[in-house]
Amino acid sequence: MVTHKDIQDPKKYTERDYKKFEYLLFANDTSAEVVQDIVMTLAHLPTKRAQDLLNRFKETGAAKEIEWLELAVEEGKSWYIWPENEQEERDMTALKLFFKNEDRIVEMMGECQTSEYKIKQYEIELEALEKLQKGKLSKEEREEIKYKIIAVKEMIMLEKDRLERTNQEIKLQDKINDEIKESIKTERYKKLNQRDIAGFYFDGEN
Repeated sequence: MVTHKDIQDPKKYTERDYKKFEYLLFANDTSAEVVQDIVMTLAHLPTKRAQDLLNRFKETGAAKEIEWLELAVEEGKSWYIWPENEQEERDMTALKLFFKNEDRIVEMMGECQTSEYKIKQYEIELEALEKLQKGKLSKEEREEIKYKIIAVKEMIMLEKDRLERTNQEIKLQDKINDEIKESIKTERYKKLNQRDIAGFYFDGEN
């Protein structure tokens, strides 16, 4: 059983070390013990290079022999994204806000599609009512259709207004999010996606 390692200091590893890890990981004659030791090291080495090697190794047949590999990869990812100073804490907060806003933008886009669909329905109903209005109707029917037309026209106006306001909100939120993303200075955070930080939470965060 491979020995669990503490978090590794990235400064102690050079490009030569990474090339050695890469060679041994993907060589057919490397012993299982050596492979597992390298995986354990990479999982506790908070660098993009280590993450890339682990993710590549996951796709190989040898990876199936390491039952704890997935756990090691997740642990390595956690160490990689963990904030180490105030700037990184600020940038991680900004990144989480960015993705939260992105989720809201997607919700609003769905709301726009709903409004567009309702408008189409109301317009079809209005067309039918106006056609009926030209035909033979009793006084009561004509009066009822008159008020239905007024109501449907009002619903169309309300839905178009809602659609316009939501589209404006999406445009504004996009601009805000561009500024938030631009403000992130920590290089290793710039290419992270929402799934990468899904398991990270600050104290006090809901």
